[in-house]
Amino acid sequence: MHRTIMLAVTLAASPMPLVADVYQCTRDGVATFSDQPCGGVSEPVDITTTRVGGRLDTGTDIDTFQPETVSDPETGQTGCPAGYIQSTRLRHLRVKERVQTGMSAGQVRYILGAPHHRDGQWWVYEDRGRETGRYKIQNGCLERIG
Repeated sequence: MHRTIMLAVTLAASPMPLVADVYQCTRDGVATFSDQPCGGVSEPVDITTTRVGGRLDTGTDIDTFQPETVSDPETGQTGCPAGYIQSTRLRHLRVKERVQTGMSAGQVRYILGAPHHRDGQWWVYEDRGRETGRYKIQNGCLERIG
């Protein structure tokens, strides 16, 4: 008797998958579900259980995105010292109208717009006829803010 109780406790405590049959029944044109067959019009439903838990990080290594290096056809220079700037950061700089040396001419143009005129290698910006900024673009990169 003692062994029977131990066996019952062991079986009750051990993890067992829950398996229950589910049947789809159609009554008066309405589909219902039951754990027992309901008449001659019941069909067993195949249920695939999903394991809950685990971890999101599967330990796989992924390469982080690096933009393709593009060289200037005239100078052979590959990129500007500031390099790639994320689009979100670039938009923040545009809102603040801030540039930094090492940016590409395209990035400067995106942030400040087209220059009002050029003075040699300098891009000159004006507001109502008054100069507001002067930026030296050399080899396609912002070299100096004047």
